[in-house]
Amino acid sequence: MQNRKIVVVGAGSAEFGSQSLYGIMNTEGLHGFELHLVDIDPEKLDLVSRLAERMNLNLGAQMRIYSTTRREEAFENAGFLILSIAIEREDLWLKDYRLALKYGITHYAENGGPAAFTHSCRNMAAIGPILQDIEKLCPEAVLLNFTNPMQRICTAIHRLSKVQVIGICHQITFGYFILGVLFQDELGLSFPIDLRFEWTDEAVELWFSTAKEVAKSLEIVAAGINHFTWMLSVKERSSGRDLYPELREKIGNLPETFEPLTQELFRIFGVMPVPGDCHLTEYVPYTSDQREKTWERYDIQFYDLEWGKRRREDGLHRIQQVLAGRDEIESLRPIISERAEILIDAIANNRHLYEEALNIPNRGYITNLPYGAMVEVPGILASEGPAGLVVGDLPEAIAALCRQQISINELTVQAFREGDRRLVHQLFAIDPMIQDPAAAVKLADEYLELYRDYLPTFQ
Repeated sequence: MQNRKIVVVGAGSAEFGSQSLYGIMNTEGLHGFELHLVDIDPEKLDLVSRLAERMNLNLGAQMRIYSTTRREEAFENAGFLILSIAIEREDLWLKDYRLALKYGITHYAENGGPAAFTHSCRNMAAIGPILQDIEKLCPEAVLLNFTNPMQRICTAIHRLSKVQVIGICHQITFGYFILGVLFQDELGLSFPIDLRFEWTDEAVELWFSTAKEVAKSLEIVAAGINHFTWMLSVKERSSGRDLYPELREKIGNLPETFEPLTQELFRIFGVMPVPGDCHLTEYVPYTSDQREKTWERYDIQFYDLEWGKRRREDGLHRIQQVLAGRDEIESLRPIISERAEILIDAIANNRHLYEEALNIPNRGYITNLPYGAMVEVPGILASEGPAGLVVGDLPEAIAALCRQQISINELTVQAFREGDRRLVHQLFAIDPMIQDPAAAVKLADEYLELYRDYLPTFQ
């Protein structure tokens, strides 16, 4: 049985922190554990700590709760750590996006493409000291990472430390949303004929609630790399019946407005992408050339940064309402769990639990991707930690796209570790979104100059 001590790093997040707390405290197998909350913002930490005490009482979790701005106090002999950090998230995201746009590159600018380099390095710089403390104070702990860019951050943790890391992401739920639209008649669902995903509260709620309902009847086996996984099989849970033949017949029934890039790549590759157009577009070159206007033609929805800020503010307001007694604890319950508590419970209590999406080093799970690379696969969780399931080869064209991103991930980590500008030029030069090698060098240098205060290894 693992150490019964959980540490949440970045607990002050009004949205992520409260959702994680609800999941942890509502999981019977974790009742009685120690819970340590860590954040560098003392005001937000105090708010979330008071919420944790209220949840602990209302949900009967019987946990001992501690909070601190000094992570060393919390890490001693921890069994599990949850990591979710962001550095000036929306403001720097917008800078990343605009600088690439100057070179005619339109991209999502979060997990893939040129902006993912600086996003990764900013977070790697912040995480480095955290990893050192884990190695010193709780070397046997399991680190559950939510920090983006997931592929590159998990690659960095794996390559630069001895910390056991599992990357967690809810994006497979978008695959279930796609299936819900495809099989709506069979599942008793109904959607507008001009259905179109946008970054709004209503659209996200529809996505999550649909996915939760569809997952009761259908099962996806998906693999690849984070935010770039593909449905290798789709089955009916009750009978095990293969639904891919029907899926291929139904693809023409999808509204033209619904995830048009996803539909196009399915027609080309014959395998359904999981993540939806927003994340899918981060790893392919098809929408990045501003001159071709393919971003507009495929109607890619850039993340609404102001909406993201408002969601955090709304989350903060909901916490305040609960603490003031004007709302119930249940109002903070997420539609779909981020699943940290499920993984911790499975490992701590040796449940041999099947999990649909784990980001872990490739130990032969995907046989035509590099051994040791961070991949996303289904797996089993028990006291020994995660064990991926062998899915075999990806279709070769898809594997080729994944291999290119894996090389960029590895070069990002190497360049960060060595502070080597030449490697940054190389990883930009092989990025599928950058068409001009001279522009690759210039853009890389501009990013390094813009973020010189955030990237200490490149000084």
